[in-house]
Amino acid sequence: MKISQKDKALTKRRIVKTAVELFSESSYQKVSMRTIARTAKIGDATIYKYFPSKEKILISYYELCAEDAVLALKKVEGFENFTLQEKLQVLIDNYLESMLSDREFVTESFVLIFQSPMFLFSDVNPIRKELQSAIVDFLETAFKNEEIAEFPFQSVLPDVICEYIIGVLYFWINDESEEFHETGQFIDMTLSLGMSLLNSGIINRTTDFVGFMLKSQMYRVMNPQNGFFKNMMNLRSTK
Repeated sequence: MKISQKDKALTKRRIVKTAVELFSESSYQKVSMRTIARTAKIGDATIYKYFPSKEKILISYYELCAEDAVLALKKVEGFENFTLQEKLQVLIDNYLESMLSDREFVTESFVLIFQSPMFLFSDVNPIRKELQSAIVDFLETAFKNEEIAEFPFQSVLPDVICEYIIGVLYFWINDESEEFHETGQFIDMTLSLGMSLLNSGIINRTTDFVGFMLKSQMYRVMNPQNGFFKNMMNLRSTK
């Protein structure tokens, strides 16, 4: 009997949920794939059709949270009319909210994922991919509506924002203030600063300045009257 994609997705979520509960009760190192499979009521071999290792389960948890955070955007009334800053604010709030009930697990697993050599950079790309899909849409709308000015190298902006969100997550797991008040302040302050930089045109002016400095240095080096050029010619003539 062929299993539908919907059933596969539900089974995947059940495995992840079961694993997170077991990791929280015991520890990541002590819980085996067999234990996860039997607790989730699937075959010992079947679990490997979904996840080849515990590491992939761990990463999938953050991936699914990002997926849920993006899906939750559709439930926000009038979201399409929000500013870029407001959209990013809601996305971040949704992402943190999706992990709130598992915050203790998130705190312990975050270091394991993002600071351990056992997780290669490419392994965590699925987490970024879910967030980037929404961020790219936000930016395309913002550029189209001239909410922010276009600038060179703007293609890297989704990656930068994605890394920023992961940085917010790190701030959040270390926040012990009441109702995570400090995290809220941090998000407000940094998003406002980021939007100010994008709106001010300073990125374009900085790029132009750097370009001017590079051209000036190249002209100085290649100018026949320049000492460097003369030295190179003298060195060549002595060979």
